[in-house]
Amino acid sequence: MSTLFARVFRQAWATFEHTGAGDAKFASNLNALRRLVDQLTLADIGLEPSLVATETFQQPTKAPCTYVGVFENDRFAMSVFVLRENYTMPLHDHPQMHGLLRVVSGAVQICSYSEIARRDTVEPRAEGGTLRRHVLVVAEPEKIISSAAGDCAVLTPTERNFHEITAIGGPAAFFDILSPPYNTASQPQYYFYRKVPVPRHLAEMEPLGFGGPDKPSAQEDERPRYVLETIPNPEHYYCDTVHYATPEFMYQQAEGGGGGGRGGV
Repeated sequence: MSTLFARVFRQAWATFEHTGAGDAKFASNLNALRRLVDQLTLADIGLEPSLVATETFQQPTKAPCTYVGVFENDRFAMSVFVLRENYTMPLHDHPQMHGLLRVVSGAVQICSYSEIARRDTVEPRAEGGTLRRHVLVVAEPEKIISSAAGDCAVLTPTERNFHEITAIGGPAAFFDILSPPYNTASQPQYYFYRKVPVPRHLAEMEPLGFGGPDKPSAQEDERPRYVLETIPNPEHYYCDTVHYATPEFMYQQAEGGGGGGRGGV
């Protein structure tokens, strides 16, 4: 475990103690956190290289994804995901979240989308209604991030908060910080999606004046548009879990800073 990771953790604590998209202090803290996260390695987090070894994923009962729960409280969550070569984590959302994603081993391709508008309907079922959601999005430029690049991906409550992630050139591991975390009282449930062309009857979902004064209008914005449609949890997406040995500095911060917290989930 490195002193750099302790600095990342403490900066995340300070950043997400009070979250405000228009808050200059929050923006400054988030930028400071990103600069630290940009430097992280697998060793900094205290994880073994065998976790990302090709041989590990050749075991017949191995899941295509490994999940390591690093820390979670009511403000933010830290975790590591390891993906088998060429495996794609299905398209999913991060509702109303800020997030940073840093590849700490291998390389990934990220396809991200930003929401323009959405339409929800509830389909009646015998056991209760089922949400059916259509989200009109614009496709952001595809991004390839490697552990050597020193660059992390950033998502916000309004930008790049729908994405799918593919391991390329071998297994890959990425560390992420999400705020607020899933499974909290204030955080909506997440969904998986499939991408479809924009049907004519959904084209009117795009609000007039989309983009705002500092962004291109719908006519000027040449980024591809799609509709994302909710789907059941994909059967191919499941994870093995690895216990994380929580470092002492996390306990100390949780006890001294309030807000509780749990690690190694």
